[in-house]
Amino acid sequence: MKKILTVSLVLFLCCGCSFKKEAEKNEPVEQKTNVKKIEEKEEPKVPEYIDDNQIKVALYDRSNNVLTLQKDFNGAINIKKDITTYQVFFSNEETLTYQGAKFGEYYHNTFAELNPERKYKVGFNLSYTLNDGTKISQNIFNPSTTQTNYDYIEVYLYDSYKHRNDSFYSHIEENEYNDETEITSIKLTAGSKFNDITSKIKLTVFTYDEDDFDEETKEYRGVSSYSLYISDINKTYTE
Repeated sequence: MKKILTVSLVLFLCCGCSFKKEAEKNEPVEQKTNVKKIEEKEEPKVPEYIDDNQIKVALYDRSNNVLTLQKDFNGAINIKKDITTYQVFFSNEETLTYQGAKFGEYYHNTFAELNPERKYKVGFNLSYTLNDGTKISQNIFNPSTTQTNYDYIEVYLYDSYKHRNDSFYSHIEENEYNDETEITSIKLTAGSKFNDITSKIKLTVFTYDEDDFDEETKEYRGVSSYSLYISDINKTYTE
């Protein structure tokens, strides 16, 4: 009897081991997954454009030592005849009177005070529409940029400071333009195709540095500017 119990016990233990091993086989195996973190690269942010230029600028008529702020021009315009001349000055006052200096010196001294590091320059824009619907927007920085669209509007730039001691002087030529040139005035003349212009002409003067122009449109986007419109009394405008 004792021998039978012993055999039974051995058989039970063996069966128990087998059962345990089989159970272990059937246990779910925890799967390890290697999840790679995808790091999102942030696109570099384009710096927000901010113009901190505090210079005021406008277009004036000069008579002796008095400057008078100019508004829209409306008069008879004839082919190959001068339309008008504007003096550039760094103000928005209606009237300015200066004493003890010629205009070129007054301009130079004022701009030097407002722009001691010579960071800013003076530029212009002419915009208008032609009879075929073409829209013109012409930035003018120097004599070479006056030649574009010359048949519609002739543009001449002057440096009154360089010629402050001359009784007569001509417009700035490209071969004499340099970093020392100061554009003190602009003259507009009706070109040979002036009558192809069907809209009023918008003239803008501005002071600028290198980042003051939209990267796509190339239009001035700064805050230091002044605009007026030029129209011919012989024309009827729809815009």
